[in-house]
Amino acid sequence: MFDRNRLVLNTLVSQQQQQQGQSQLKLVTDLLTTGIRNIELRREYNAQGVSELHRLNQLRLANRLIYFYSVPDNLFVDHRLNQHLLQYISEAQLLGASYLKMTLGDFEQTTSATQIPELLALLPNGMELNIENDQTSANSDVAKLMAFFDLFDQYDRRVGFVNDLGNWIFTDQDALTTTAKLVKDTRFVHLKSYVLQNTTPTTVSFTQGALDWQTLLAKFSTTIPVALEYPTNAADLQRDMTTLFTSGD
Repeated sequence: MFDRNRLVLNTLVSQQQQQQGQSQLKLVTDLLTTGIRNIELRREYNAQGVSELHRLNQLRLANRLIYFYSVPDNLFVDHRLNQHLLQYISEAQLLGASYLKMTLGDFEQTTSATQIPELLALLPNGMELNIENDQTSANSDVAKLMAFFDLFDQYDRRVGFVNDLGNWIFTDQDALTTTAKLVKDTRFVHLKSYVLQNTTPTTVSFTQGALDWQTLLAKFSTTIPVALEYPTNAADLQRDMTTLFTSGD
């Protein structure tokens, strides 16, 4: 049985409300009715700036939430650390977020490797930085991701991997194969699936698509957090959560 304490809800599940003008603070408040206390916030949903970050942190403290902070930007730009990285870290600190997520970007092993000590010095104690595969080949090349994670073998701290199971299809890669190659560095999983429409993939719930999600989840440690990240509604979200919680029964 899936441990419900592992489950994370990305605020993308409330995309319809967000598009109707609701703040991310309201999205999180509404998601509390699910009983889930692990929430992944999306930076692009922070329309109200720093004031909203403070209010989200107050909500976290009042409800004992754990925040994951998703930033839609690359860690490396022109083979150097993104000049906005410190800003993203500061925002995560204002939120009280324990996890920060980005994509890899312009990583080149020889030149970018010299940036690793600076990167680790910028990361606060108690905050994890994780890199995700997205729907672009540039940020989802398995060999490049593995080369990046291998750099941390010589350091006391590591940057980890967010395996977005539903994104591999967009880069013509097999989810099982890529998962096996990156499992040792995986610290977080995004669970969603896809359907093919005239060979073009479209993201859907993990319960509806072609992805063999049960086999894939079995490849990970039973302590790794798993996030639902796809647009849905309250009734379907509850149904999907029930399916996940009873899987393996």
